[in-house]
Amino acid sequence: MLDLHITIDGDKVLIDGLQELAGTGIPRAIDRGLNRVAAGVHSEAQAWLSGPGSKASRKKGVEGSAAGSYPVPVVSSNLRHLLAWLRPGASKTGPAGTFTAGPNEVVIYDSAEYADPVFHGKGSSAKFGERDALKDGLERFNQGNRIAGILEEEIQKEIKK
Repeated sequence: MLDLHITIDGDKVLIDGLQELAGTGIPRAIDRGLNRVAAGVHSEAQAWLSGPGSKASRKKGVEGSAAGSYPVPVVSSNLRHLLAWLRPGASKTGPAGTFTAGPNEVVIYDSAEYADPVFHGKGSSAKFGERDALKDGLERFNQGNRIAGILEEEIQKEIKK
């Protein structure tokens, strides 16, 4: 099993332990694995932004009810529509700023200007508390150490070529 440490730092999902593998000739496998992970975390985070009772929320087993609940109620759909992810080495600018993924990194971000206050319970969202869809999407996706498993799977495919 790979010695990987997964953390979330703001809008970045950090996977420590890939640097050693990057020099072994398997960067394509790492990129494929990171892309799969980003897509999976993105999907899980979407469920937390789909409002209570939505099909996406029910499918992921996420419940909620009224304004201020979690999953975040849908008003304009901006939180959902502006949730995106970047491949390693990519960059994108949106209403909330510029997001950049370094090598061996993916960035899952929400470029809605009010994403940070909603996710971290700031400003007018303070009364509702933290509703961090990115962090919760990561945690749900990584149940059973799924991220390391995906990366190992992609590396094994590359080794067998």
